[in-house]
Amino acid sequence: MRPKIVFKNVSKTFNLYKKQSDKLLEIILFRKARDSFYALKNVSFEIYEGESIGIVGLNGSGKSTLSNLLAQIIPASSGSIEINGETSLIAIGAGLNNFLTGLENIDLKCMMHGLKKDEIKRLKSQIIEFADIGDFIDQPVKNYSSGMKSRLGFAISIHTNPDILIIDEALSVGDQTFYQKCIDKMNEFKKQGKTIVFISHSMSQVQSFCDRVLWIHYGRNKQFDDAEIVVKDYNEFIKWFNTLNDVEKNKYKKEMRIEQFKEEEDPGNFNPLSRGSNRNKNKVRIKQKGYTLFSIQILLLFVGALISASFMFNPHPFQGIEKHFNHYFNKEQVSKEVINKKTSTKKKVDKPKNINQNGVIVSGVSTLFDDQTLKSKKGKLHFSENIFVKKKVKDTYMIKTSDNSVGYTKVKYVKLRKEEFPEQSNIYKGLAEFLPIFPENFSHSYQYFLAFLNADSGELRSKVRGLANEKKLDNGEKSLTYSIYDTEYTVNTEDKIKSILISNINTENDEWNQLKEKASLVSNDNLFYCFIVNNYKIVINLEDNNATISLVI
Repeated sequence: MRPKIVFKNVSKTFNLYKKQSDKLLEIILFRKARDSFYALKNVSFEIYEGESIGIVGLNGSGKSTLSNLLAQIIPASSGSIEINGETSLIAIGAGLNNFLTGLENIDLKCMMHGLKKDEIKRLKSQIIEFADIGDFIDQPVKNYSSGMKSRLGFAISIHTNPDILIIDEALSVGDQTFYQKCIDKMNEFKKQGKTIVFISHSMSQVQSFCDRVLWIHYGRNKQFDDAEIVVKDYNEFIKWFNTLNDVEKNKYKKEMRIEQFKEEEDPGNFNPLSRGSNRNKNKVRIKQKGYTLFSIQILLLFVGALISASFMFNPHPFQGIEKHFNHYFNKEQVSKEVINKKTSTKKKVDKPKNINQNGVIVSGVSTLFDDQTLKSKKGKLHFSENIFVKKKVKDTYMIKTSDNSVGYTKVKYVKLRKEEFPEQSNIYKGLAEFLPIFPENFSHSYQYFLAFLNADSGELRSKVRGLANEKKLDNGEKSLTYSIYDTEYTVNTEDKIKSILISNINTENDEWNQLKEKASLVSNDNLFYCFIVNNYKIVINLEDNNATISLVI
């Protein structure tokens, strides 16, 4: 049976630049970027017609990059991809124009899929009925919730009748009725022999719907086998991972990400991981010529522009060139100029620029350093922490923290603010709106637990039973863990309860997808969200699957 999709040693790298000019220099000078991040590395697999394939993995493992490669939105950096059919990507808001209405987006996306006006007119009523977003169909998409965007995107994509359907977390939003409607439609596609790639964090959805499952782990193909086998192994890994403490988790993630910055090794013999346990071995040698050809074209255009400019502004450009070469080969004159240049050249010194403005940390966990060389560590900075930015030197800020500690950190970790976080109680129903994402042990008595914030730790110890662990932190504070309630209290140096950390939160439900749209602040990597409501500050950490609640003082 002919494969519908074939990936052979596919890698996707993203070059990390310190400044925008480095991109142009890389193209013109054929200079490779210093920092290349492998979102995917040597991924190989085959998918056959009529199969439903699940893709699972931790956040940041490369699932969305893989879906974009499958949908042919981005090219591979190396390796080969063979797709026999028309693909359609369904993700939250994928391909929707925020400034057009729902109806206008239907016309636009259908035309992009090659449908004619008569076909679009015939399908439009079916798409509107399936999306079921009411009068919002006439409103700009920027006013839609995540659920509405997903409903509209799903409705459009399935009615364009693609051969290959790629669903990237699109069923994680919307109510149960819409979810069942989507599953019914996907089952209908399966009966028609269409190929479906289903990316999800919900293991129950993956196991019930998919034939086989691909486990992507920090850019690598870790396992590809029957759904029951992979889901079992993946759940065991998640169970093991959750037994680690925060330090161990961060160490493991750091080690995995370091591997993603290492140079790509020679793939050698290709192992396509075909159906079940069948494996075929083929040697593959991929040569990427497109990038080099593009670089040569850019270089020729650049040289041509220089020559054109010479003719434009100098009627005798070749006389100038001749003069330049005569000057170059006059050794005595050149030597004198070099000496004069060396004596007159002064080392450029970057002057500090006064900022004197409030700021906030927008990275997960970053470091505070003693000086602007960023070599000597002084402490940690946490997401949504308010600071005061004093000066800027090159790409570093000199800052003052809330405990009056002065140090330096990178500019990219800080966002300048004119004022503190505004309270947003008017857009929430209150803290009760967050309860669906908290574990039941905490949610049932959340008001009781929150009452201990800013109270003496002795009061907490006397009234709450089941203290499982107590430890002293590096900054002199303490942590009190109550595992039966999935909570950990932080006690400051004045013996007051500073914050509550709630473990095992649920961000796979509809409520979270609606909540995250209301966040006051989102980290650079989209793994941390901050909310201000009813004098409480709530920080959601998707990386460690927990939430921290503190009082806004």
